[in-house]
Amino acid sequence: MTELTPIIKTEKLTHIYSAGTPFESVAIQDVDMEIQKGEFLAVIGHTGSGKSTFIQHLNGLLKPTSGRVLFDGEDIHSSKKLTRDVRFKVGLVFQYPEYQLFEETVYKDIAFGPKNMKLTEQEIRDRVLEAAEFVGLPKSVMDKSPFDLSGGQKRRVAIAGVIAMRPQVLILDEPTAGLDPGGCEGILRNIRDYHKATGSAVVLVTHNMSDAAKNVDRMLVFNKGAIAIRGTPREVFKRSEELQDMHLSVPNVTKVIMRLRAMGIDIDPSVYTVEQARDAIVAVKGGKRRA
Repeated sequence: MTELTPIIKTEKLTHIYSAGTPFESVAIQDVDMEIQKGEFLAVIGHTGSGKSTFIQHLNGLLKPTSGRVLFDGEDIHSSKKLTRDVRFKVGLVFQYPEYQLFEETVYKDIAFGPKNMKLTEQEIRDRVLEAAEFVGLPKSVMDKSPFDLSGGQKRRVAIAGVIAMRPQVLILDEPTAGLDPGGCEGILRNIRDYHKATGSAVVLVTHNMSDAAKNVDRMLVFNKGAIAIRGTPREVFKRSEELQDMHLSVPNVTKVIMRLRAMGIDIDPSVYTVEQARDAIVAVKGGKRRA
C-alpha cells in the first residue's frame, strides 16, 4: 500500500507569547500533526484552546518559538521566498473576514490575491469568476461595492478572495460565525462543493461539533494548547464525555445515546447522526448488542 504524503506537517510546534517576560503565555506546545492532500479536516476547540494560534503557523503568519512547519516536506521558514510562496498555497480565511474587505468593487476585492501573484488580466478574471461561482455570488454584484452587500454576501466575497488564489490547502476559521442557520448551511455547502470540485485540502476551524461531524473526514480536538483527541468523527464522538469535560458541546443525538448508555443500554457510543442512531437502536432491538 502506498504511503500517504502529507501536504502539511508540524513537528514539536510550540508558540510562546511574550517569551521571557512576566506576561509569558504558552499558546501551543509540542504539536505534531499531518494534513493529507485532499482531505477535509476539522480543528476543534473552545476559546483559548490554541487552535487559532496553531492555524496561523500553517501559512507562516506566525513563526514558531520552536519546532517546524513543513509544506511538501520543506520547512516553510527556510527562506523568505518559500514563506511567501506558501502564503499563496495555503489560504487562510479569518473569522469575520468581511471586516477585511477594502476595495471599491466586489471584483477588485476578489482579484486582490491573484494580482499579487503576478497573473495576467485574463487569468485574474477567470479566477475571480470561478471563485465567485464557488461561493454563490452572481455576476450582477461584481461591479457593486462590497459594503453595499448583505452580511452573508460580504462573507462570501471574502472567502472568494482566498479561493481565487487556488490554494492547495484552504483554512477557514469559524466561517459560519454570526450567521443565521440558513446562512451557515449555505456557506458549508459552498465549502463542501469547493472541496469536491478542486480536491484541495480543507481545514474547518470550529467549536461547533455538529458542523464538523457532518462535513469532515478527520478531526483534531485542541485543549490547553495541545491535541487532546484525534481521529474520524466516529472515533472522536466515542469519547463524548471527554469532549464535554473540555466544554465542547456534542450533537443532540449523541447526548441521547449517552443517556441511553447511562440507563444501562449497550448501544454504540460513537453515534453522532440520526441515521446512525436509528441503526444502533435497531441493532439493540434485534439483539445484536445487549447490556
